[in-house]
Amino acid sequence: MILDIDNPLLAYVLKYFSSYQAVLEIDEDGKTYLMNTWYPVGFAHWYEDILKSIPFNRSGYDKHERLQELLTDLNLDKESFWGLILYLYDYTTDACKNLLVSQKTHQETYNEFCAFLEQNPHIESLTFKTANKKTYTISDKLILDFLAIRLQEEKMSNRQKQRFNSELRSLSAAEKADSRRKISYFFAYQLTQFLQIEGISNIKRRGKATISNKEKELILCSLYVCKFADNPDNYLDLGYYNKLMKDFKGLSMNMSHK
Repeated sequence: MILDIDNPLLAYVLKYFSSYQAVLEIDEDGKTYLMNTWYPVGFAHWYEDILKSIPFNRSGYDKHERLQELLTDLNLDKESFWGLILYLYDYTTDACKNLLVSQKTHQETYNEFCAFLEQNPHIESLTFKTANKKTYTISDKLILDFLAIRLQEEKMSNRQKQRFNSELRSLSAAEKADSRRKISYFFAYQLTQFLQIEGISNIKRRGKATISNKEKELILCSLYVCKFADNPDNYLDLGYYNKLMKDFKGLSMNMSHK
């Protein structure tokens, strides 16, 4: 399913895009062009595939009572906000690939494995090892042949091919926490930008404050729903938001490849 332009899921996406992401250029004839429409268009096209690839779901969003209360308090549309956090999650995780550690890509690992199979055609067994050190070995020739067929690139879905051909690399254990916090910062910062768009939030902010405590809490709840960290205690204290903004203030994010 491709989302129509008037779908409520795109309402906040288009507002954020027009306010912060749209790139306009003027040609030699003086005509103005929007150069990066593929951001929202790509999201509309890949919406269902994105739903299948993310580590969270709509049920977790709907059942988060405090998040839903805050959306009501701030007079935000729940369907449109769901579309926005999906869009920003997909955009941010794609753009933050530059934070990942230089290890083997999917393509490099696959090429090495194919070379091994070509040089050693008579595979007798395949062993799987779990995180708790348990192992399982397959030695059945028919099953081994079947697994080899399933590894062929032409058998992949379009979404799998996109991931396979990307430069996505695995995080090392030492850098996981820091990289995850940086990505959390970018996601939180973009939600902050959205809430600062005139007419979006109905809440009155104190003095010169650019964001209210309720808006901060909404962002923290969104981070939790989107599973940006394993420790839920981080999202019970507004200080976590303040620390994210302070620790990574001014940090730049690459443009997304979407």
